[in-house]
Amino acid sequence: MSSPVERPPSGTAWRWLGWLWLGVITLCAVWLAWMLRHGLPADTDLTALLPADRQVPLIEAADRQLGEGFEDRFLILLHADDRVAATQALGDALETLVDDGQLARVDWRELDLADADPHDWMGAWRYRLLTPAWQQAIARDGGESLVEPALRRLFSPPARPDPVADPFGLLDAWLARQPQSPIDAADGLLTLDAQGQRHSVLIGRLAGSPYALPMQQALHATLERFQQAHPEAQLLRSGLVFHAAAGARQARHEMSTIGAASLLGVLLIIGFVFRSPRVLAQLLVPLVTGSLFALALTLGLFGRLHLLTLAFGASLIGIAIDYVLHLQCDRAIHGRAFRLRRLLPSLTLGLISSVIAYVAQALTPMPGLRQMAAFAAFGLIGAWLTVVLWLPRFKLHANPFTARLAERWWRLCQPRRGLPPWLALVLALGLIALCTLRLTSDDSLALLNPSPAALMHDEAQVQQLLDRDTGSRYFLVRAADTQALLTRLAALDKRLDQAIAAGLAIDYQSLGRSVPSAAEQDANLARVRTLYGAPLVTLIDRAGLPAEIAQAARARLDDAPRLTLTDWLATPLGQLQQRLWLGQTAPGEVAASVVLSGARSAAIADQLSAIADARPGVVYVDRVARIGTLLGELRRHTAAWIAAAMALMTLALIWRYRGRAWRVIAPPFGATLIVLAVFALTGVPLNIFNQLGLLLVLGIGLDAGIFNVEYARQPSAWLAITLSTLTSLLAFGMLAFSATPALHYLGLTCLIGLASVWLLVPWVRPREPTTSHPQPEESPHA
Repeated sequence: MSSPVERPPSGTAWRWLGWLWLGVITLCAVWLAWMLRHGLPADTDLTALLPADRQVPLIEAADRQLGEGFEDRFLILLHADDRVAATQALGDALETLVDDGQLARVDWRELDLADADPHDWMGAWRYRLLTPAWQQAIARDGGESLVEPALRRLFSPPARPDPVADPFGLLDAWLARQPQSPIDAADGLLTLDAQGQRHSVLIGRLAGSPYALPMQQALHATLERFQQAHPEAQLLRSGLVFHAAAGARQARHEMSTIGAASLLGVLLIIGFVFRSPRVLAQLLVPLVTGSLFALALTLGLFGRLHLLTLAFGASLIGIAIDYVLHLQCDRAIHGRAFRLRRLLPSLTLGLISSVIAYVAQALTPMPGLRQMAAFAAFGLIGAWLTVVLWLPRFKLHANPFTARLAERWWRLCQPRRGLPPWLALVLALGLIALCTLRLTSDDSLALLNPSPAALMHDEAQVQQLLDRDTGSRYFLVRAADTQALLTRLAALDKRLDQAIAAGLAIDYQSLGRSVPSAAEQDANLARVRTLYGAPLVTLIDRAGLPAEIAQAARARLDDAPRLTLTDWLATPLGQLQQRLWLGQTAPGEVAASVVLSGARSAAIADQLSAIADARPGVVYVDRVARIGTLLGELRRHTAAWIAAAMALMTLALIWRYRGRAWRVIAPPFGATLIVLAVFALTGVPLNIFNQLGLLLVLGIGLDAGIFNVEYARQPSAWLAITLSTLTSLLAFGMLAFSATPALHYLGLTCLIGLASVWLLVPWVRPREPTTSHPQPEESPHA
């Protein structure tokens, strides 16, 4: 049988609304084509999922400052039998990316990082720079104990002694205490010798953002070609660009596989049920228009589209098709008795329930999740408008198989008894008790890390070989001016040195180690004058040098300038510590960071916090722990929104369904409790992403509950609910197989929750529907 073209419920006004919607979609298509003329402005930065840090803005600035040195650089360690030839080949290949503008520069030859001799540009300040050990030696015996080492140094040619400028080797002793790079030179190449192996070092600087897709693809292709040409070479990679590229590839892969598999599964199921290519074509119309509407509005609001939004948006297929399925099932089974106005309240309530779930997600302080929620909500609204304004105008060839299938499926899934309200309440209380006793949570940063294990292993190995820290732990030190800041840094450094000597397994980088305060530099110069008294005479006499050398050496002290922080940061060594200096952060305030490395434990964190709390202007910051705290706050924030959404929906449903409202809310609420109970029994911790999955279960489950009560005894409604659940499981449940932890937990929640919704619906079905069954003798245009 075939259903006629139905006159819209509102006559001419409804028809004009349809044409208006067509105009909106046309404008979206034109605007989107113009926006995409240079390609999709996509983003792969997973940190966009993080909430904005509501702590001191200075901490955010320190985080950015410490991360800048790593965001625009990458490092590759190469080990091969023919290291020189392999390094030459890889260096030349990376140089082509510099020529193409993808990279700013690549350093891999010995001359690339050749600096002037520190003795040339630090010599003027040497008399005001003393290590703590030298300060103690001079205080103890006037420096007599330093004569013997200085004498050996004067007769050691590799030391390049200068009896006039630096007879005791002050500068060498001070330089030895500064951070030293393990990178050396050999065979004309930058080299790292560690763990019995010699690696070539290639350091790249990006020309733009590490999240730029063209650059990521070009760099990845270059390294892949090199690896194929030199399979024996071992490459260890470190840098944000590699993690961003891995995340982008993973997102693109999952977008194509999950989206394509979801669409294929939907097409197969719909083809089996409706047996009509026309129905398949009509099903695609709302999906296309909804996706087009969502893309245009999301790009307009956010400017860029995260690839995870596209991967998440691919799942939109499963929920947007619900409206089409309810409409097409009713049309295919009821034929000429089909009326849109009878379905419109239920379709509207279904849309509202789903959009409320996404709105709750959009109210979270995570920009990336707000974008996902906006994309999904816009897509659903666009699909719904197409369903109610366009689809009833299309003719539908209804295959008799669909009606027979609906009747058989209805009889097969009809339980002999319903679920009494008292039993539902007892079961719910039991599940709540189980969740209260055994459910745990996890707010670790690993939830946002999609990098493969091999890349994480490379990163950890490079960090270990280079003894380098990315600044995940640090002290933030503030003071009124630079001199006060240097004084506080010196006091903090002294306390850390004491703690390390007592067994605290850490190390640190501090500007206080490099630039003493003006008062300390003046005191150091006074100590050197003491050293240049009797100890210098003894040294010159034992070395057999002319006595006038002592006078010439002392004359150098009269012109010894102070080393300022600005002077130090302009030197090659100082540039390595540039990330530690925050400068003026507010009127009358400057700040700097002291970066920590070494062992991690709760006891160490407590000890470091205690050191900071005992000093004014010093704050201990653990970026990893802080992000975990923020994720935990967000998880609790989302839980509150879920509870609020449940309460609001319950009140609205009670207003409409009165005593039957519990039958509407039992499937989504019961499924939520089942998911939490399964997690409690299996030890899966609760996190922000499976809570977001619960929001989706809540929205889709309410849709099923509404149609289950509105059309309780109609096989067409049960067939539509089943098809809706299957397509939603294909869309969201498949995310459980994602390698991205965030999507995995979201998908796992939807897989369990949506299956639970479908299982619960028949047990709470009322004996009679809320709306009356249509009568065939009604006018076709009623």
